[in-house]
Amino acid sequence: MDQQPYIPYREIAGKLQIQNGDVVLLTSDILRLAMRARKTEREFSAEAFLESFIEVLGPDGTLLIPAYNFDLENGDAYDISKTEPMTGSLAVAAMHIDGFIRTTHPLHSFLVSGKDAGLLSDLENSSSFGKDSPFAYLLEKNALLIFAGTTIEEAMTFTHFVEENEQVRYRRYKNLKVDYTDRKGDTYAKVFKLYAKKAGYTMALDRLADILPAEILFKNMINNVPFISLRCKDTYEIIGRDIRENNASSIAKFSYSLYIRDIIKNGLQRFNLFRTTYGKIRSAKRIY
Repeated sequence: MDQQPYIPYREIAGKLQIQNGDVVLLTSDILRLAMRARKTEREFSAEAFLESFIEVLGPDGTLLIPAYNFDLENGDAYDISKTEPMTGSLAVAAMHIDGFIRTTHPLHSFLVSGKDAGLLSDLENSSSFGKDSPFAYLLEKNALLIFAGTTIEEAMTFTHFVEENEQVRYRRYKNLKVDYTDRKGDTYAKVFKLYAKKAGYTMALDRLADILPAEILFKNMINNVPFISLRCKDTYEIIGRDIRENNASSIAKFSYSLYIRDIIKNGLQRFNLFRTTYGKIRSAKRIY
């Protein structure tokens, strides 16, 4: 039986490690949170949940919500105003809230509210994780990474920024050309860079728990939903050290069977003979 007192969902942000004026990246799976709120409070509003974070951050704070579409492939269409993110209902809700603005990169955009929303929306980074990207801003500001209802192993996208900044040996740059519709409604072909894994490599972020020390992790169980938070500079230092000194063995691994599969898949893609059913569905439904 749950012995924890229930916390109204509009008060959760105030129970976390957020400081006034902070920069926060909120990565979430709010299904359980919403279900518990509807059972206990008879309602749940994603908009009100987001607004509670904005209130705690104050006028000098900045809130970022992942709004990724990392399944885009060459020739796909992307509309910064209409393409719904694949990162859950909180991101979809933020798209329709006044005060949130979307950053420009089609693969890894953010919906941003607060002091630096304009600065971030003006970035024109070619690579998702480049030194001119929102991820670099997160490191500079030592942002608080909050994982609500999800885990570091499932959702630590910041790892890819560390990989690119440290130029890991198992990735290389590829071009991605999309039909891009900007905020003005103009559509044109635009080329972005993707720091893609080489054949045979896959992420192994389940190993991150072994190298992230307890003293940098803040863990809260609120309404039976886990909330985990940590700072960007601590995260970068630890993952970067693993890349430099441990051959990135705590975040990536190689498999010969995966290598063979990737080689076959890449050959089929070259002749437009391969695309997952999921990818086809996402592409067809992406904009409207």
